[in-house]
Amino acid sequence: MESMNYANAKAQLSRLMDQALYGQPVEITRKNREPVVIISKASYEAYKKADFYNRFPEDIK
Repeated sequence: MESMNYANAKAQLSRLMDQALYGQPVEITRKNREPVVIISKASYEAYKKADFYNRFPEDIK
């Protein structure tokens, strides 16, 4: 996973969004703050679905 600071990420946001769409997450760091990760919406939805099934396995059909 690529990692970069906020200033660089801001300057390259379009490229980072394209990268996330192709399945390559990007970590963005900020001084004295917790980092964040940019992922595609599809990856986020898959994560949420997996998280739901882990929390409520009886709902798996």
